[in-house]
Amino acid sequence: MMFNKITIIGLGLIGGSLALAIKEKKLAKEIAGVSRRKSTIDRAIENKIVDFATLNLKDGVKDSDLVIIAAPVLRIAAIAKLAAPFLKKDAILTDAGSTKRYILKYIEKSGFKSVNFVGSHPIAGSEKSGIKSANKDLFEKSCCILTKTKNTNPKTIVKLKKFWRKLGMQVAIMSPQMHDKILSEISHMPHAVSVSLVNSVGKNSLKLAAGGFKDITRIASGEPELWKDIFLTNRDNLVKDIEILKKELSKIQIALKNNDEACLLKLLGNAKVIRDSL
Repeated sequence: MMFNKITIIGLGLIGGSLALAIKEKKLAKEIAGVSRRKSTIDRAIENKIVDFATLNLKDGVKDSDLVIIAAPVLRIAAIAKLAAPFLKKDAILTDAGSTKRYILKYIEKSGFKSVNFVGSHPIAGSEKSGIKSANKDLFEKSCCILTKTKNTNPKTIVKLKKFWRKLGMQVAIMSPQMHDKILSEISHMPHAVSVSLVNSVGKNSLKLAAGGFKDITRIASGEPELWKDIFLTNRDNLVKDIEILKKELSKIQIALKNNDEACLLKLLGNAKVIRDSL
């Protein structure tokens, strides 16, 4: 057992899956869950996803060794501030948010520096949502990014790295700035593309959509409220990356206008080589 008690705040897809994975790997003697909805609490207990669940934040984090906030990005910092007074002295506080600069900036400027916080981002989501979609294998063979600042406790980084690796994840450590830049390119911009593609196609055409269209637009089914927060808290990087994408699309557009077979073939070929290397 790595921890006596782990508390997960937010029992949606990520939080519920974390609880199941922690239980599967036997990383804690007790797993507690905190949620805003009684129906979620009831489901978590009935399905033995957690050992204890509550609507009360104070009761949930009491005596916990590790507290993980699995909530929408714009709520994480506020939840951390509310939880801070009730954490035991040596507790580790982390999150599962998809952007990091906003969270770290808020936490480090909010006057509770005594809290042992390290930002985590398990990159293992799905277009599905809610505790009903929780999956104990969600994190297997995926990547988790830990964000490090000048205030980060080195021992905490080591312990969290071990924790995420025991859940089957590869772990990378980087600054919040680098995290947000990279995630804009590989996650946030693709989601914007998927959303834009769905919104640009006529309803009659959608009736004939097959595998290719469904594959590329799958992530557009993601929870809108969650993705709104992600976009807003990484908007500077995302705006730049959309401009880069527009330039790439314009290359195809120009090749088509000019009936430039060689240019079109080169663009398609370059993309195939890069994609095949993944």
